[in-house]
Amino acid sequence: MKILSVRIESFGKLGKTEIAFHDGLNVIRQVNGFGKTTLANFIRAMLYGFTYSRTGGVTDAARFQPWGSDGRFGGSMTVEHEGEIYRIERFFGATAKVEQKRYTNERTGREVFWDKQPGEILLGLTADSYDRSAYFPQEAVALRPNDNLDARLANLVQNSADDYDKIQQKLRDYKKNLQYERGSGGKIFLLQQQIDQLTGQLEQAGNALRRQKEIDSRMQQIASERQAINNAQIDCNGKLAQLNRKLAQSQPSEEEMRARARYEEINQRLKQVPSEFDADFSRAEDLARQIASIPTVSPVEKKPKSGYGRIILYSTATVLALLGVMFLVLGIANVMNMITGVVLGCVILVIAIAAVFLFQPRKKKRVKSDPDPSEERPDLPPVTREQLESEFFFLAHKYVFAEVNDVESVRRALWKAHSDYQSDQRTLETLLPIVNRPQTDVSGLEQQLEEVNGIKSQLDNRANALLREETGLAEERKRLVVNGVAVQDKLMECQAELEQAKRQYALAEKVSVMLEQAKDNLSSSYLPRLCKRTTELLQYVTQSNLEATVDRTFAVSLRERGQTKSMSEFSRGIREITLLCFRLALSELLYNGNIPFIIVDDAFVNFDEDNFVRATELLRQLSAHGQAVYLSCHSRSGKLL
Repeated sequence: MKILSVRIESFGKLGKTEIAFHDGLNVIRQVNGFGKTTLANFIRAMLYGFTYSRTGGVTDAARFQPWGSDGRFGGSMTVEHEGEIYRIERFFGATAKVEQKRYTNERTGREVFWDKQPGEILLGLTADSYDRSAYFPQEAVALRPNDNLDARLANLVQNSADDYDKIQQKLRDYKKNLQYERGSGGKIFLLQQQIDQLTGQLEQAGNALRRQKEIDSRMQQIASERQAINNAQIDCNGKLAQLNRKLAQSQPSEEEMRARARYEEINQRLKQVPSEFDADFSRAEDLARQIASIPTVSPVEKKPKSGYGRIILYSTATVLALLGVMFLVLGIANVMNMITGVVLGCVILVIAIAAVFLFQPRKKKRVKSDPDPSEERPDLPPVTREQLESEFFFLAHKYVFAEVNDVESVRRALWKAHSDYQSDQRTLETLLPIVNRPQTDVSGLEQQLEEVNGIKSQLDNRANALLREETGLAEERKRLVVNGVAVQDKLMECQAELEQAKRQYALAEKVSVMLEQAKDNLSSSYLPRLCKRTTELLQYVTQSNLEATVDRTFAVSLRERGQTKSMSEFSRGIREITLLCFRLALSELLYNGNIPFIIVDDAFVNFDEDNFVRATELLRQLSAHGQAVYLSCHSRSGKLL
């Protein structure tokens, strides 16, 4: 590949810039700040684009954003490769999504679609390999190997069309499909996850099966306990029926209850009658006969009111007095009309006082009557009719009440009261056998009934609790998933697939290691050539006897007078010359002696004049079969021109 021209629309500090290139060595000498390094990075961006990853907190796209220009970010580059001319157009943005690119075959005018970056197609190098071989920056850095360089060197040595890098990439992709080197992913990871899930499901199925057995065992216990409770409930119901029958039989009949009530009624009435009623009645009858036997000579004046009359009189007066006081109080308290209350109260009080004085019984002259028979007896004091009546009424009024103190009327009332008294006594004697009939101990039956009812309530509660537990266990059993056979089969299938995937991964790993070992073995073939050519170039530029040694990791050491020393023991100029010679030898080896393209960005600044002349002469010789671009801000030209 060689560059024919570049057109920069806007890239960093460069804008609206066109540069043409020719075969061989192209020297671009400009002052500091012109943008020589920016030009080198533009060529790289056309070949490989941007990674858009952050380095030092900033992306490559941000580093090369246009400076104060409104032009489009990017440009184009025209190159020649294997007899064809291609135009590469790339315009960038903040992200890879907004980047625009187009590749055109200038001879046919047709767009070309490459599945790789243009640098990989045109130079056969990845971006990393390009930085390590085709681009020489101003800062000298150590060169490290990568897979692309190793693969190309291995292909050169073994003279084979097989692309080691592609094979290793395919192996990495194959292993990545099986298992990620970092993070979680790949078939093995997914199978392991599935196995873990199936193991958990199998464990759940086992737990469900054990729980199912526990539920079945518990439900059998519940059935047995419920049967025992049912038998106990039947026994309690029998006892309750028996106790209720006994209790019903011990209750008195309606006839007995009426008899007891009648007995209690009569007994209470007789308790209020004095026990000397019979004697008082006989005495009253005797007095009534005596009174009846006393003849009356003339009409007898109305006898004054007896003691009972006074009681009635005083009681009536007291009631009237209280009523009068009440009206007075109501009138004064304004509960009723005050005048009305006071007047009525005073009137009633006056009536009460007047009744006491006006109706007070007075003693009247007694009319002489026939002599009492007792008077005929000189040994007894004479007994008057008033005395007999007074004693009669005293005895009679203990048992009867009469509004009029008439002996005959009171006598009839007393006789009736005595007759009722005797009738009650006879009735009481008749009811006494019924009342005294022996009764069953109801309290004992009621206590037994209460105890049996308590036991039955406990049995009912326990039966309900067992029923609820049985219902809950039945619902839980329905929800249990016990299909462990299908889970076990799937688990065994996944485990077999996992073992197969692990064997495949181990096989791919082994193949990759074997390829690496093969490449290491091949490196023993190209390393001597690389060391020899690096030494030749180094001795040509430095005109010394220094020998270069390179190991598998591209670590370069120098041997002087038979003693090997590390690069750090030499001056910066020698180190940079050694790095230049090594890269040129590597590029020659990569391209079989003909370096197609190389950019040197002021990399010879630390060389002394002689070394500079020989280094530029070497660069001119190497560019005879390709193209070299030398960027510098210094005036010395050496063999550049």
